[in-house]
Parts: sequence; structure tokens; C-alpha cells
Amino acid sequence: MDEIVSIERRGEIAVVRFDRRGRANALSFAIMDELAAAARSFESDAGLRAVVLAGAPRIFSAGMDLADPAFDRIREMSFAERRMLAEHGPRLARTWAGIEAPTIAAIEGPCLAGGLALAAMCDFRVAAEGARFGAPEIEVAHNMGWHTVPRLVAIVGVQATRRILMTGEQWSAQEARTAGLVDWMAPPGGAVDKALEVARGIAGYPAVAARMIKRQIEVAAHGGDWAASALDKDQQLAVWLSEEFAQARARFAKK
Repeated sequence: MDEIVSIERRGEIAVVRFDRRGRANALSFAIMDELAAAARSFESDAGLRAVVLAGAPRIFSAGMDLADPAFDRIREMSFAERRMLAEHGPRLARTWAGIEAPTIAAIEGPCLAGGLALAAMCDFRVAAEGARFGAPEIEVAHNMGWHTVPRLVAIVGVQATRRILMTGEQWSAQEARTAGLVDWMAPPGGAVDKALEVARGIAGYPAVAARMIKRQIEVAAHGGDWAASALDKDQQLAVWLSEEFAQARARFAKK
């Protein structure tokens, strides 16, 4: 059986891919853990100069898998178990934001909800023409968690964050670039190639300097993100136990 999360080493560059071979390429709790483990595998890799993150060939990710069986058992869990379940997303975000080497998300097709959150944790984003970005959490009675709100505010500004989170607005690749979310564009099917081109350029500079500069920027732009979003996990847990979320999952299942 083909693995869902894979790491391919191309010299000093690592390419991480996650592909469920399904229409949504949704992030189940198990896949979140695999992606977090992939990020942690680079912690002692002094020779790593850049990481490219890619989803499926035609879709980066539509976000959290609302059909994950864990949701069916949530009311039977203890409070401690529920909080552990709600930690998967924030932990995934922290591990990818914490990679020392520069990171580049290569985005084809929809990049929504948890997919948007994951892409936002990377240093750069390459979007193929035809990519689109959104955060439809509000449609399923959900808040935007995973430490993403302060991250988006820092990247695209307050009003753009309000629009994408509160109004259901979705952005084309060009609109996302205009907003500052996307750094480079690529032809359809070319996001990974463009991301690798950027990665090779970064890899041509002294690696330690690149890591130190990344950390300086991270602290200056996002140093308060974890404090500002410290309650994400518990807010998400409260949502999961709400009647509105149960109704939203039922609508999702009918689709």
C-alpha cells in the first residue's frame, strides 16, 4: 500500500508530500501526526537547506477530515482525551513553523481550512494558476484554530483576515498573491518545480545564515502568535461538542 506522507531527499533539499489519493486530500488526525513527525525528523539535520511541502497533484488540501471516526467517539472520551485529540492540529502547526531550514509550500488546486493553516506555517508559498484559498470553517460551525489567526493577520493584514475567515471569501492564486499570501506563481502542475527552483536558490546561500535570518524574521513577525492563540485547542474542543457542529457534520456526511 502506498504511503500517504513521504519524504524525498534531493541533495540538501527535502520534499515532503502528503497524498490520500482522494478528492479532498483531507487531513485526518493520523495524517496530522505523520506530517508532524516528518517535520520533527529534520530537527537534527544540519545539512538540510530547504524543505518543500506538497499535497496531491490536483489539490493541496481541503482541510480537516470531518469524517474522521474520532469525531464519532468524542462524547465517550474523557475530558483529558478530548483535549489530546484537539492538540493534533496546533501541534502540526507548531512543528512546521518550527523547522529551522526555510520552508516552501507548493500549492495546486484548493488550499482550504486546515490546508490553508498548514501552508501559512511555511516561510513561502508557491501557487499554481488555478489554486484557490479559503477558510470555510464558519460554514461548519467552526472557529479557525491551529495558531492560524495571528499568523494570517501578520501575513495579509487584519481586514483581509476578517474577509477570508468571516465572510466565506475565497481567493484565486492571483488574489492571494496580491494579498501577500502567495510569493510566486507557477503554471498548472508546476508548483513543485517552481518551489524547487526557489529552494535551490536558497540552498546556494550559507545555510547557517539562512537559518538565523529565518529565526529573526519569525520572532519579529510571529513571536506573539503562540500566546495570542493559546486557547485554540480548548475553543476547538468546545466547538466539537456543540449542536451546530453536529448538524454541520451531518450535512457534510450527506454530501
